Amino acid sequence: MDNSNAAAKAPITVLVEYEIRAETTTMGEWLQVWSHRGEDALLGEPETSAYEALTSLQEERQVLIFERYTNGDASVQAHIARPAHATLMETMGARRMTRRRVMTNLFADVDGYGWWGRPEQVSTMRESGIQLTILVTRFADDASRQKYIELTGAHAKYCHTMEPGTLVYAGGIALRDSDRGPEIKAGDLLFVAAFADEASAEKHRVDVEHVKLQKKLEQIERTRVLVQSYKTTGSGFLWADK
Repeated sequence: MDNSNAAAKAPITVLVEYEIRAETTTMGEWLQVWSHRGEDALLGEPETSAYEALTSLQEERQVLIFERYTNGDASVQAHIARPAHATLMETMGARRMTRRRVMTNLFADVDGYGWWGRPEQVSTMRESGIQLTILVTRFADDASRQKYIELTGAHAKYCHTMEPGTLVYAGGIALRDSDRGPEIKAGDLLFVAAFADEASAEKHRVDVEHVKLQKKLEQIERTRVLVQSYKTTGSGFLWADK
């Protein structure tokens, strides 16, 4: 699969996960420092459509920075060039707040595949406690991946109409192999689902159409690379209708 120009052209999702240094900082302190960067991204970065910190439900010292950029790598570079970004790195470095980077990867949107927010409900989502699950899947071949995208994409249209508590339901293609953490490979499929609360997540899981979908997906040869769940902190924004 040729991903050489995808990051430069398509909207992308970037996942960066950190482990905080527990002996020097608390999660609350880490998020407080980071929140200033989230505010700067909201107010000063028109091409950053999501920039939220989420705490891991599996690892209490880990935090995921969920990022969305409308103009691929050019938007990422504009984000990195902000003075607030340098300030964040300097502050956290001086205070030794972060132990390590656990995971980094970026994913190009699949055109027309699901949705990344519900601005019809609220233009900028900054709520805490939203449950977000990321899944990364590897397929035997491109045809299998495309079939999976077609089936889940059709279901996304159903969810958009029938499940107002399903807030994000979309995905993208990994642009490179991961240099650390889970062994995500270029071409793997990321899927992201976010739910307003546990009741909304349960409604989605038990919905008859979702159950039918799982039966169809069982016929597609694939390997689950990663499944992780998080909750938003409200320190940034899960989406913004800029």
